[in-house]
Amino acid sequence: MNQEDDFLASKYVEYRQAFNETKAFTPFMPYGWFKSPQTIRLDTEFGLQQMAYRDLADDAARDLANGINHLIGLTMRLEAWGNVIEGLDVQQTNQLLHEFVQDLASTALLSPYTLKARFYFVIAHLSHQANCVSEGNEWTDDLAALPEDWGIKEEVAVRTAKPWRSWKKLNRALNTVDMGDYKTATDDFRSKHTHRFAPRVELGLSQSIKRLWQKDGNAPSYGIGGTPPLKLDAVVRELRAQCLRLSACYAEFQKLVAEQSEALFSNSYGPRE
Repeated sequence: MNQEDDFLASKYVEYRQAFNETKAFTPFMPYGWFKSPQTIRLDTEFGLQQMAYRDLADDAARDLANGINHLIGLTMRLEAWGNVIEGLDVQQTNQLLHEFVQDLASTALLSPYTLKARFYFVIAHLSHQANCVSEGNEWTDDLAALPEDWGIKEEVAVRTAKPWRSWKKLNRALNTVDMGDYKTATDDFRSKHTHRFAPRVELGLSQSIKRLWQKDGNAPSYGIGGTPPLKLDAVVRELRAQCLRLSACYAEFQKLVAEQSEALFSNSYGPRE
């Protein structure tokens, strides 16, 4: 091993020690909580809808928990790396950022937007299936009721889930995730990463020149000097807050599934006429 390899290996050992000493700042999301009837009649249309809901809810409960728990873990890993990097010189810090930290931070910073979109996706699908109970013969399974997967956005989830009592609190919780405060604190990292040039983490400048427009201006001006990096401790702080808000969303999601399951699975004879 050369000198750089020795340095990286020794710092990874330090990171593992720091990670093992990092305390979880919020509980991980639970598994195995969704319970549905083990026997569903598949010789009726309503039974097929019950089966679709059961399998969709089981997948959603697990996959949303996996996503939030992954973000909690990423945040803890970044916190541990912050403890390792503290006190190192610029060259050493840059080596660790390049080798270990930058990709972790990018994935974590993008996750609140992704997880929020997944919530909307599964809420729309589950609510569409559950609505067959309340809508009765007026329920339709077409593109007007639920578009193709690629077209399912927030507004579709809002429309399909609106009849359910649990939706109001879940919607309120979702409206705290990936909102203006997070975008400001992270310099709109998600949008810039996807469409422009994202800020670095801890070290380095990005977008050395910017074309700027004043609100009342008739001509642009140009800013020169670059965008400063997001400091790692600030990133960890913002991600912690997002994890807590996503955890609250998951708790409210459980309530929505419980309400819809009660309507679907306590009714063995199908939707109301």
